[in-house]
Order: sequence, then C-alpha cells, then structure tokens
Amino acid sequence: MKVLYAVAVVAASLAAAAPAGAAGKHRIVVDRFNDSYELAVDCSEFGPYEFSNLVSGQDRVKVTEVVSDDGTLLQTIFDIGFRETDTNSETGRSLPLSGHVHEVWTWASNTRTLSGKVFLGTERGEGTYVQDTGRITMSLDTRVASFVAGPHEAFFAGGVDNLVCEALAGSDAQGRQ
Repeated sequence: MKVLYAVAVVAASLAAAAPAGAAGKHRIVVDRFNDSYELAVDCSEFGPYEFSNLVSGQDRVKVTEVVSDDGTLLQTIFDIGFRETDTNSETGRSLPLSGHVHEVWTWASNTRTLSGKVFLGTERGEGTYVQDTGRITMSLDTRVASFVAGPHEAFFAGGVDNLVCEALAGSDAQGRQ
C-alpha cells in the first residue's frame, strides 16, 4: 500500500510540475509539406564512375519552432521522412533509399541533433549498402560531432551520394561485385 501511495504522490507532483516546465515556451508549426522530387547526381565526382545517379522520390516534412514568451527562437525542429529510388543512368540498376529523422537545432547551444533513420539503403538479396541510424549531435556551424550512437556511415563519409554511387556501380566497401 505504501508503494502505491508513493507512486501516486510522485505522479501528482510530476503532473503539477509539467505545466511549470512547459511555461514560457510555445511550439509553432511553421511549415508542413509533401513533395515529389527528381534530380541527377554526377557520380564521377565520387570515383571512377561514368554515370549519373537518377534520383526519384517523395518526402514529407514538418518544421516546428520553439519560441520563448519573449519571442526568442529557442529551437527549430524538423520531422523528415522520405522514400526514393536511385538509378544508375548507364545500367538501369536501381536501389531503394529511405529515411525518417527527427532533427533539432538548438540555437543557444549551437547544436544540431539528428535521431532516427537518417539514411537506410538495402539491396534485395545483397543486404545493406548504407546505414546512417541512431543519434548524432554536432555543432550547427562546423558540423563537428560531439555525440554519436549507432552507425553513421553517410555522416562520416561526407554525405550519402558517394555511398549510393558506389553501390550503383556494383561494388560496396567489401568489394562485392
């Protein structure tokens, strides 16, 4: 019975504290959109490739700002999801790539935190060709990571394009053909 009473007291105190913790901050959805996109990436910039990556996909984005009572912008929050197909312009080989990431820019600390599935590409029957998942915190201006949890292949490779071009060429980091 004492345990139940203690849980009730803690729950009541947390409920009373919740509005106080949220006081002074307001969340405002500033943009929300779904888009289809098509673009080409010149893979010769990433290796001895003579093809382009023809990208076709759809994304879903919601942008929220957290603002203090005095109007100071505290955070910008992005919820981004996408699915795309990347295609070798010469061979027609296609690979899927997707992501769903929660990204928070905290202005006072100059940090950018990404959590979730930033990039995930798997080839049927072959396995994963890029995995950038988990959580990573970096500075907004220099992009130097201060916290990393999970594999972040694209981040440490300087972006996802070189990894996708390598996979579309028919080889991966282990030299599989």
